[in-house]
Amino acid sequence: MAIKLASAVQGSSEKFVTITYTGIATEDVGTYYVKICFDSGRFADSDTKVWGSGNLVWSDYFVSAGVSSIFCLQLYRKKSGESSFSLVTTKYISIPYYDSSGGTTAPSAPSSISYSTSINSYNSTRISWGSVSGATSYVLERAINGGSFSQVYSGTATSYTDYGLNSSTTKVQYRVKAVNSGGSSSYKAGSTATVYYSKPNTAPTIPASITVPATVYGGKAFTVSWGKSTDSDGNLSGYKLEQSINGGSTWEQVYQSSSTSTTITLAFGEATQVMFRVRAYDSSGAHSGYKVSSSSTVINNKAPTAPQSITVPLNIYGGKTAVVTWTAATDSDNNLSGYILERSVNSSTYTQIYKGPNKSYSDSITKGWNTVQYRVCAYDSYNEKGAYKTAQIRTVINNELPVITTSSTNLGLKTGAFSFNYTVSDQESNKLTVVEKINGVQKKSFTATSGSTYTFQITQQEFICILNGTSTLSITVTDTDGGVTTKNITFQKKENEIAFTLKTPFETDAAASVGIMNVVRQIPEGVEFVIEACNNAYDTNPTWEDVTRFVREGRNFILLNEQKTATKWGFSFKVTVRRNTATGEIYMSSVGGNFK
Repeated sequence: MAIKLASAVQGSSEKFVTITYTGIATEDVGTYYVKICFDSGRFADSDTKVWGSGNLVWSDYFVSAGVSSIFCLQLYRKKSGESSFSLVTTKYISIPYYDSSGGTTAPSAPSSISYSTSINSYNSTRISWGSVSGATSYVLERAINGGSFSQVYSGTATSYTDYGLNSSTTKVQYRVKAVNSGGSSSYKAGSTATVYYSKPNTAPTIPASITVPATVYGGKAFTVSWGKSTDSDGNLSGYKLEQSINGGSTWEQVYQSSSTSTTITLAFGEATQVMFRVRAYDSSGAHSGYKVSSSSTVINNKAPTAPQSITVPLNIYGGKTAVVTWTAATDSDNNLSGYILERSVNSSTYTQIYKGPNKSYSDSITKGWNTVQYRVCAYDSYNEKGAYKTAQIRTVINNELPVITTSSTNLGLKTGAFSFNYTVSDQESNKLTVVEKINGVQKKSFTATSGSTYTFQITQQEFICILNGTSTLSITVTDTDGGVTTKNITFQKKENEIAFTLKTPFETDAAASVGIMNVVRQIPEGVEFVIEACNNAYDTNPTWEDVTRFVREGRNFILLNEQKTATKWGFSFKVTVRRNTATGEIYMSSVGGNFK
């Protein structure tokens, strides 16, 4: 359909308006009528017309004499079979007064034009001007930033809202003229206005999230973080974080800055639960809403103390183990759970090598390490760690230890002097120091050669001094790099009888006849204890006389022998002890006496 208004003109004498529509085709056949509104008044309806094709003309609308009119024309149509009319087209028409003489006078210029001299280009600006008698329309023009004027409006209204300014506009000027069929007036120009751009500030968005540990500890720092906010104005300044320790009844600000996280420390015992909320703010002072966290439990638990000491062997060897020990820690909350041992190799970062209740750990030392250092701390049932106790750095000895080779480490029962052989060797050194000990008492020390065999000798005199039971003979070899190896060899001694006499008798001029002896001793019940004396001790077979009863009673004894085979007389005594089935400790610490 291409129906359009062809013309609407006022007659020269009859003062009526003839309205003509064109483009009515066969398919547009129907019943038509026109609505017309004069000078923003009420609409009036025309009679209906049935039209086939060709132009559609009305000539029955009268206007007042000497008055220019503005019409709003609306064309309606109802086709065959349709129940109601529908709007086809609308047109606004300005028809100036036409007098019968055929002359039309141009209007005068509007008397005024007004608009703000300070305009925000983000918003619209309103321009208004005075109405002009005889004007059928007005033309408004605009000049931006000192440029040429261009039309922005043409119509019958005496005001216009300009939405065409933008952030690049710094100044603007408007001018307006009146128009009718006789021509146009001169322009009425306004002052040049200053234009600025100021978009209304928008508050930032609420932070996307807030993260707080589910459990925090009084007196210990923890981190609260939150998601970033956005700001359409690009003037986001930062965030304000608040905390509540009474379930949200009151809040206290604890942070304000541009970061999206901060470290918080609650005083020990200050609270049993805590909540946080955060909001964003911009440079204009606008705030977002709050993002609120869940409530977190506050545990007021004190960490254990550090262990008082940590002990590490002075010599640590690569390829061997080192036993690290430490003393106990204390915990005022009585919930100490155990200890954490950490190790640093070659001054690197500490790594955990043990966690548990023990106070010692056997660590495997890798050959090739240069240094090793240990530290230990205690932890409680909340996994709260106390301070560390750190040991001194130890230099790792990457040295093969000396080797001691023996045929056996248990020599069995021995009844007298004995010996055994052993060999010492060392992979890196041929100079070794050997120390032999009997039950922890050094026997001898000497320099040995790697690969050589040596003899460990127990003399009869040494054997006599060894107590019954299991004894330990130790061989310790130290190489030139400080490597130490010790091997222990055991044997058993079970002596039931012991007898001893003077090595050299006391020489006398004549046969001794009277004597007295005192033996400091411990002799349990059931032990056979015999003391004998003689006055011919230089004889091949001395005459021994039993004086036990006199010694036990602390009395003088008489020697009855008057014979000798040797060239001289000599006094001696002999002590014999037999354990038999008796138990308990047996000893004699001294023997003394006199004779004549």
